[in-house]
Amino acid sequence: MRKVTDKLLIVIFCCTICGRSPADIVVLLTAVTFSSVCQYTGKSAVSYILEFIYALFCCADPIFILAFPVIMYDISDDRRGIPAVISAGAFCFVAISGSIQNTVSILIFCAAACILQYRTSTYERLYESHIKTVDTSAEVNRLLKENNIRLIENQNYEIRLATLNERNRIAREIHDNVGHLLSRSILQVQAMKLINDAELFSKGLDSFGESLGNAMTSIRQSVHNLHNDSVDLYISLKEAVRPLIEKGIDTDYECQYVSVPNAVKMCAVGVVKEAVSNIIRHSNADHAEIFFCEHPAFYQLIINDNGKCQDKTGIGGIGLSNMRARVEELGGIINITSGKNGFRIFISVRKKGKTYEDSSG
Repeated sequence: MRKVTDKLLIVIFCCTICGRSPADIVVLLTAVTFSSVCQYTGKSAVSYILEFIYALFCCADPIFILAFPVIMYDISDDRRGIPAVISAGAFCFVAISGSIQNTVSILIFCAAACILQYRTSTYERLYESHIKTVDTSAEVNRLLKENNIRLIENQNYEIRLATLNERNRIAREIHDNVGHLLSRSILQVQAMKLINDAELFSKGLDSFGESLGNAMTSIRQSVHNLHNDSVDLYISLKEAVRPLIEKGIDTDYECQYVSVPNAVKMCAVGVVKEAVSNIIRHSNADHAEIFFCEHPAFYQLIINDNGKCQDKTGIGGIGLSNMRARVEELGGIINITSGKNGFRIFISVRKKGKTYEDSSG
């Protein structure tokens, strides 16, 4: 747009020295046409030829020198020596011959055209540099934000993993040390009851044994709850999926939930481990998808792969039977399908209507 404005200004300059004769108008239109084509084609061979031809026009008929500042704008932008030399020669030839009046004005307008072209070219270069700098800055900021998000996620993952490991360590310490001491004390109380006949002393031992038993039950429940809380479904499923990645199978993994009962966690992890084992051993799949998602009314687990394997849905397989047993124990539904698009396991377990009880003690 700036080049168009510059050329329009130069044309106005040329109109002040051109007459109103048909020849002057033809010269001005010719120069404008040549200049427009040069701007459209850019710094190409076409613009080079047109500049050369107009210089020859000036040598052939000095009247063309009147609109020479218009072409001079493109010649200064082209920065190729031959058109400039020929044009300068043509201009000198016309000036020496004295065929055209206002030679000084034409020379001044040519200088003005060069200055306008230099100013516009400098502005365009600076503008392009500014745009590149802005784009580069935006890209760097985007990469920094992504790296920052990854660092925060990794930090949170490490903190969560360290917390879970510490909870497991505390649970083991309580179970191995305090639990064993209480168990030994209970056994000793029972032995003392057998070898002592005093009724009052026996009642005291009964009360003491009952207290120890309650303490042992409380510790077991605490250890059990501590262990259940330390089972992180996201990390457990990620570890279960790891063999697929190690085998070079492209894997999409996603786990979204707020709160999941321990029984559902164990079921999901067991099913995923069995499915991963089947994909590696019995399927030629190169892509697998594993999604666990918590919905308002139910939990959903979907496992897909694109492998081609016969008899995938056979109910005689121990692995598939175990999957069905795990899901049905929670009152859920499991649908296993196989076709040309691969193997699919769909599991849904309702949140309500079933009380999940942990079987571990």
